Amino acid sequence: MAPMVITVKDIRRIQLSSLTDEAKEELKSYTGLSFEEAYSIYYKENLSMEEIDQRAVLSKTDIDEEVSYLEITYSVENKDSKELQFFSMENVTFNDDLTYDVPSKNFIHSGDTFMGTKKVSRSDYQPGELRKGTIGLLVDPEAKLDRLDSFSFTTDDIADGESHELLVDGTSFKIPLKGK
Repeated sequence: MAPMVITVKDIRRIQLSSLTDEAKEELKSYTGLSFEEAYSIYYKENLSMEEIDQRAVLSKTDIDEEVSYLEITYSVENKDSKELQFFSMENVTFNDDLTYDVPSKNFIHSGDTFMGTKKVSRSDYQPGELRKGTIGLLVDPEAKLDRLDSFSFTTDDIADGESHELLVDGTSFKIPLKGK
């Protein structure tokens, strides 16, 4: 997506076990609806912000002794000669079925995913800057995900780092995956 180059390095399904109660509670916050998702569903019902937040909290599910997650490792590089604002993966989908809102569902915050997870707070990439990112997305135990056949993601818009002028609209990419 000129002038930003996204390279997907690896997509893996990882099983976690022997989780502490603290880890289970932390991971629980990444299940169910985020406040933004609950708001988009329930605002039409004239619910108060507190009631919408309560719906989001009630949608969370407990984490069992074992949980699996999908880990995406990638890099993003600004190939332009000027500073740009960008967030690489806003939404990701596996097998055309399992979709995640990355800013609210990613529990691994590092590199590219640590800053700028919302359009209003995304950080600038300096000319030539390369950032690595890791995304961790919990897999619902009831999801039918025996194998990964496809992966797609939608990017944020690219904006000028100084003027904030829109340079390139967000784009969607689909990558077929080969089973090992």
